[in-house]
Amino acid sequence: MENQKFCAVVPVYRHEAASRHVAEALSKEGLAVILVDDGNAPEGHAILETVAKEVPNTYLVTHEVNKGKGGAVVSGLIEAQRLGFTHALQIDADGQHDVNAIPFFIKASKKHPQNLISAFPQYDGSVPKAREQGRKITNFWVCIETLSMSIPDTMCGCRVYPLEKVVPIARKMTNLRMGFDIEIMVRMSWAGIKMNFYPIHVTYPEDGVSNFRALHDNIAISATHTKLFFGMVVRLPILLLRKFKRS
Repeated sequence: MENQKFCAVVPVYRHEAASRHVAEALSKEGLAVILVDDGNAPEGHAILETVAKEVPNTYLVTHEVNKGKGGAVVSGLIEAQRLGFTHALQIDADGQHDVNAIPFFIKASKKHPQNLISAFPQYDGSVPKAREQGRKITNFWVCIETLSMSIPDTMCGCRVYPLEKVVPIARKMTNLRMGFDIEIMVRMSWAGIKMNFYPIHVTYPEDGVSNFRALHDNIAISATHTKLFFGMVVRLPILLLRKFKRS
């Protein structure tokens, strides 16, 4: 893949204040930044407008109503491709991902331009235990849904997408909320897209705002896994044949 052009897609909901630091760090690395205002309050939208004006090479996509993290990422990926970019780094707006790792992930994507380059988290003591256990359960089910143990994490919101391959999949996504990161990676695996995983340090800020709704989102993620399991059953002959060829 020649003439690679990289940008960053940052979904923003209730993290508009923290998003400035993330946008500035991305811009310093030479990346164009696409902020997606996912239905923030008017004062939050005003902050994002200011960030887009003041941080070089930053664009703002606005949702009038909240569509969920997945909806924001899909809008950002589509806009990135429209603007002529070939690859997009997805990263959260709250600053939990170590921005110092960004050059490494871009370099890895340049080396493997057809692949998904994804982070898998290295937590410190700030991680909520319930989230950590939930991640382990999700990783178990993803192994079943993909018939593979090669995907160490599907919930880390830091990854570099090859847009030509991922946008057609993203356009068909129906899960546009917290289960998005899981489902799109499983569907990319079903599509035969190769993936590379590298560690990244993740910190949960003490004063951070969480958009994760423990009961509602856990139920939704369980429903996502149910759908993906039956999707795997339908694709079982193809997945088994691919597994046999690789072995």
